[in-house]
Amino acid sequence: MPQAKSVLRISENRKLRLFIVKLFLFGILFYLHKVSVPFSLWAENISGLPSILGALLFLLGGNILISLARMLTARIYMRKQKDEDFQINFLLGITWISNILNSIVFLSALIMAFGIRPFEFLTSLTIVAAAIAIISKEYITNTINGLIIMFTDQFSLGDTIKINEQKGIIKDITLLNTVLKRDDGLTMMIPNNLMLSTHVINYRFTDRKDVEFIFEVPVETKMSLKEIREKIEPKLAKRLESKEISKFIVGLSGIYKEKIAIKIIVGIAPEKEPEIREEFDEILLELMYEKQ
Repeated sequence: MPQAKSVLRISENRKLRLFIVKLFLFGILFYLHKVSVPFSLWAENISGLPSILGALLFLLGGNILISLARMLTARIYMRKQKDEDFQINFLLGITWISNILNSIVFLSALIMAFGIRPFEFLTSLTIVAAAIAIISKEYITNTINGLIIMFTDQFSLGDTIKINEQKGIIKDITLLNTVLKRDDGLTMMIPNNLMLSTHVINYRFTDRKDVEFIFEVPVETKMSLKEIREKIEPKLAKRLESKEISKFIVGLSGIYKEKIAIKIIVGIAPEKEPEIREEFDEILLELMYEKQ
């Protein structure tokens, strides 16, 4: 996670530079519209221009305040959190909240640009808003659940999860969906409602993980499952004794016309997976060379 943290710091520094630019533009616009008398007199002679300038000031001012709050929150969080406790989800959550607030500010500014007061406009749309809320109930609950996922430690980017027999790595979390990259390389969009309402296994919270090894042998190779087990098990004796491997199962994955697929399932600690995978690959290669 230290690498992710450093990348986010670089991103935050870019946003700080953009914030300074917006602050500078706001200062110029505020001076021209509120302080500079000649400019104000000139603007009043153009129909609709004062409303547009006021809307731009409101848009920039609101965006600056939201950006300031987001940056301060992000920097305080990154400074206080240790590398092992650092969660990208939190920053993802406050970014989405700032996006929602900025969208509200933008719509308000757009209304102001036409000379309409936002509060009066929203009051007149109360009934329509209620109808929209009922129709879009599913989207609203998805959004709320998306924020819950972002601000909790249940799921995080990079976690390997299994949901409804689908297994993969979480690549992104949006307000509506959790993006899952499956083991076969395909990408799935899982609604956030489903993420919080069905049984999901998060391998980050498990101390054991089942890993499958599948290899194929020609049909003419006379090798029983018992023989395969007896050849592999002694090579894993130390790991079995130390409980680094808690499960060791040898079975058939499939029988075809010219080959037989053998499946080996081992239960290991997730952090030991790369090491044990490499060892298993060497063992399986030795086994195949023996039969040739």
